[in-house]
Amino acid sequence: MKVNILLLTINRFDITRFCIGEAMKNAGHPFELCITDNGSTDKRIIEWAQELNPLYHKVNGYNQGTPQALNEMIEKNPADAWVFLGNDIRLPANWLADMVTAAKYVNQLGVVGVNWRPMEYEQVIINGVPLWKTERVFGDMFITNKLRQKIGRFCEDYGVYGFWDSDYSIRAGIAGRPNYYLADKTSLHEGDDVGQNNPYRKMKDEALAKGKEIWMENWKRYEATKEVYI
Repeated sequence: MKVNILLLTINRFDITRFCIGEAMKNAGHPFELCITDNGSTDKRIIEWAQELNPLYHKVNGYNQGTPQALNEMIEKNPADAWVFLGNDIRLPANWLADMVTAAKYVNQLGVVGVNWRPMEYEQVIINGVPLWKTERVFGDMFITNKLRQKIGRFCEDYGVYGFWDSDYSIRAGIAGRPNYYLADKTSLHEGDDVGQNNPYRKMKDEALAKGKEIWMENWKRYEATKEVYI
């Protein structure tokens, strides 16, 4: 299976280099790397990304927005599957290999992720693959081309950040494609900056507040119409 890793960078040089460097080393499955920089002012992160010899590297002078950038990378870089990685999340060994295994053995697959939130989920075993069933996937998320063909693009209503992943997960579920976390793996959110007073956190908080309102309205519409293709 040909898989492209999708990465968005915006400053945060040290934590991005650490978390993504570790994730690439322990993926356990071949991949190509696609990167969009959303307006970094720290040139180190742009230079580091270029040194990785990515398949695709676009440098914006502004924040293009998460769903917009991801849609563009997917459409310009075809693959059997794509996985979005948060730039501040540490992933366990063979995380990508296990996602690919789920895609191979689970029919009608929705979104697959690695859980970092301390919540309980229903465990299921499908064709020998242990999974946690979930309504929504947060953070790092794996989608197949089959799912993309079924429900389309990430919704760009959400602007720069927030709730686009919840939107995609909900649409997958309504379309009959259940979402899962890998049951035997957890990740670690190194960049949990909730409550901090910095420009990056302020951007996220403002976007999340706006995004939640949009998401609730979109969810109502998806449920009512069953029309989830974008």
